[in-house]
Amino acid sequence: MSSYPAPRNQVPFDHYGFIDNAKAIGMVLVVLGHSRGLPDYLVTLIFSFHVPLFFFISGFLIKPGKLDVAIFRNAKKVLRTLAIPYFLFFLLAFLYWLATRNIGAKALLSAGQTWYLPIVGLFTGLESDLFVDPPLWFFPCLIMTAITYHASRKFLTLTMATCLFAVLAFVITLFWKESPYRLPLSLDSMWVALSFYAVGQYVREKDFFSNIKPGYLFLVFIIAAALLVYATGFNGKVDFANMHFGRLPALYMLTALLGIIATFAISALFPVSKISAWISKNTLTIFPVHFIFLSLIRGVMVSLHAIPSDYAYGAEWSLVSSALSILFCVPLVVFLRRLPISTARNPS
Repeated sequence: MSSYPAPRNQVPFDHYGFIDNAKAIGMVLVVLGHSRGLPDYLVTLIFSFHVPLFFFISGFLIKPGKLDVAIFRNAKKVLRTLAIPYFLFFLLAFLYWLATRNIGAKALLSAGQTWYLPIVGLFTGLESDLFVDPPLWFFPCLIMTAITYHASRKFLTLTMATCLFAVLAFVITLFWKESPYRLPLSLDSMWVALSFYAVGQYVREKDFFSNIKPGYLFLVFIIAAALLVYATGFNGKVDFANMHFGRLPALYMLTALLGIIATFAISALFPVSKISAWISKNTLTIFPVHFIFLSLIRGVMVSLHAIPSDYAYGAEWSLVSSALSILFCVPLVVFLRRLPISTARNPS
């Protein structure tokens, strides 16, 4: 059985410092998209590409020589890097849910639910089952995506893998019919994620961002952003986690790629700040816990009668609560660094 060698890129890995900006922008958009009060049109815009952006970045960050590693050795490392944080953050979310399930509005939502019901979500990995912390679905999906892509490259060239997964994803998004039945561990949505993961690796290996002048980057951002807004208006709200690809699914992948292009273009225009570097380094912590902090902030404010239970959340609330939820991650990151696990490394 033959194996295609992974292509070698002579560009130093740290050449792509702007990836920190891209990850930070993506993370901030994820938090804003989950906060209350953000205008619907902005939520729709964010959801059109924020999840594909992270799969693209994960593929982009595959280090030279990584694809030469044996399949099972790679799978073991991916599981160690992502499965441990997945279980840890699920436990944190589960304990928070147990402590607050009978308080306020949550009491109505939790009525009739047994205390152990959330454990089902831990093993299915589906957002609908992970109601204690919905963003956790991303972890099993990324695990399966990273392992599958690595295994496929033992048999497929860079171009073959990219084309195959792109075509497969387009067909799935075009013909997928929403159903209450889903495969566990995102084994259905994974095939769409693979396309963005593969394109990310392709873009890095071909070094598309190496010598683009700032003026051209700004022009690319303006054009991609304008087309993104235009296309999103046609396709409407999408939800990758639940495999809802909008009113016109044929536009989904194009819209997501436009968002990715716009993000990368604007990211390459500015130097990496300490804030963006910190957010980038700790995305695997912020991603799962921001949802808990958003809920905690809202619950505390209602309990202290700082806001009424029927408060009309607006953009101001969205911005402040999002900033606070990220800020609250700082002490958590400090604590987690004392544990023998990593929540900062990319699985690739």
